Amino acid sequence: MTLPHGLRRTGSLGLAAALLAGCLDAPVPSSSPTAGPTPEPTPVTTTYELGQTVWYEGLLIHVDGAVATLDERGGPVSVRIRLENPGEDDTDLTARILLQLDPGASVAPIAPNRDSKVPTVPAHGSAGTVLTYDLQGIASVETAAVLIGEAPLHVARIPLTAAGGEARVFEPVELTLSGAATSGDLRLALHGGLLRWDLPDWSEELPSSVEALTLTYDATYLGNFAGGYAFTADNVRLRLPNGARVAPRRDGHSQSIELIGAGKSKKGLFSRFDIPAGLTGKFALIVVTDAGSKAITFVLKG
Repeated sequence: MTLPHGLRRTGSLGLAAALLAGCLDAPVPSSSPTAGPTPEPTPVTTTYELGQTVWYEGLLIHVDGAVATLDERGGPVSVRIRLENPGEDDTDLTARILLQLDPGASVAPIAPNRDSKVPTVPAHGSAGTVLTYDLQGIASVETAAVLIGEAPLHVARIPLTAAGGEARVFEPVELTLSGAATSGDLRLALHGGLLRWDLPDWSEELPSSVEALTLTYDATYLGNFAGGYAFTADNVRLRLPNGARVAPRRDGHSQSIELIGAGKSKKGLFSRFDIPAGLTGKFALIVVTDAGSKAITFVLKG
């Protein structure tokens, strides 16, 4: 049977209403929550006021301080350096300045990045710089130390904290010495000494097994020969605690050479000797002439 047009339209509307009601009665699926972005680690900035000075290659290297900005991924460590040159010539530090992360670990020290430069230091002047070390996966430098130099030479170290171990700065040691001895017509009066781990006049650092001992003295020629006395390295030796005798360094800078007039003295002469590092005990400056040798003994303590 065919329904009238109006009834057909009414039926369609009813069906649509029924379908809509069914949709409204059906449960609405819940959407899963969206995960938020992972927060970035917050770097921690730590400042280390160091205020240490190292004597190296004839320079005074002032390690003033360091700033570390680190999180679990690492980050930069910047070290402030000032170099002071008491010498007569402009000079460059040849040693590398490295960052040792842990004195007890086998990890090699880290070099500064390519933007970090150590400037030439003018004679009787100074120059400053900042060296930056880029760390990867290192969140702390509490056990770190700044190293100056590498084996087989002496290596200076400035720890950032007490956890980094002991400092090694190689400050020269002034020695108060005295004594006199005469061999033949030559008399030497010892009045001082200096112990160093570098050769300032050569801008060089010594091997780790060696120290430089410089002795200063006055020399007097007691004879009357008008031509005077030719004083050279042949007239001095250093006797070590084991009895071995050492000649002055033959480098052109380590021994006074003087012509001493009859009955005259030359003051402030010196001889520089290489000695084993850390050696202590009874030493002697030996006066050597054709008439024999005489000793001026002194003691080096640890």
